[in-house]
Amino acid sequence: RLIKNFNLEIPFGSSIGIVGDTGSGKTTIAKLLLRLYEPQKGKIKIGNFNIKDIEIKSLRNKIGIVTQESFLFNSSIYKNILYGSEYSSFEEIKSAANESQSVEFINKLQDKFETIIGERGQTLSGGQKQRIAIARALIKKPDILIFDEATSSVDNKTEQLIQKSFFDIKKNRTSIIIAHRLSTIRNAEEIVSMVDGAVVERGTHEELVASKGVYASQWRIQTGEN
Repeated sequence: RLIKNFNLEIPFGSSIGIVGDTGSGKTTIAKLLLRLYEPQKGKIKIGNFNIKDIEIKSLRNKIGIVTQESFLFNSSIYKNILYGSEYSSFEEIKSAANESQSVEFINKLQDKFETIIGERGQTLSGGQKQRIAIARALIKKPDILIFDEATSSVDNKTEQLIQKSFFDIKKNRTSIIIAHRLSTIRNAEEIVSMVDGAVVERGTHEELVASKGVYASQWRIQTGEN
C-alpha cells in the first residue's frame, strides 16, 4: 500500500491508535518502522536519529510487536516467552506474563510455565496465545510496542483482558495500536484514521465521533451507537 502525505509525531510514552479499513495502509506503517520496507521519500526518526542510521538488529530490539497471528512453537510456555529475549531470568519471564494478563491461566495449567503448548500453541485458546505473544514482546523491555490487529480474532471477553494489558504495559513506553476493531483503540491518547494510504482524520475518540466523519461512520457501523 502506497503511503502518501503521512506526517505523524508521537511523543515518547504516549499511545496512538491507527485505524482504517483493510488495505488502508495501517500495517505498512509498522513495516516501515521495523525497516521491512524502506521509504522512497521522507524519513522516519526515533528521537533525533533517522532509523536508516540505526543498525537493524539494534532498531528491532527497541521495538516489540504483537500481530494478529501469534507465532508460537511446540515447546513450553516458558521457552515461548523466553524466545523474545534469550538472556532473561525466570523472574523477568513471570513479570512479563503478569503484565500481559497471562499468569492467572498459566498457573491453572498442570505444569504451569513448563506446560508444552503444541505446534502453533494448539492447546491454548486464541486469547491465551495472544497473551503469551504479548509477554514475549514485553520480555525485551521495548521502548516502542506495536499491536498490529492483535485483537481482531479474539472474542469480546478476551479483548477486554488484552485491553487491560494495554493499559498496564503502555507506561514508560510508546504504544502504537493498529486496529480495524475500533473498540480496541478508543482509549488511545490520539487516533489516526487512514483511507487509501493517507491520514484523513486525527484526534481523540470523542473528538472524532463528534466530527461525524469517516471514523464516526465506522464507529456507528461497528457499535450501533450514534
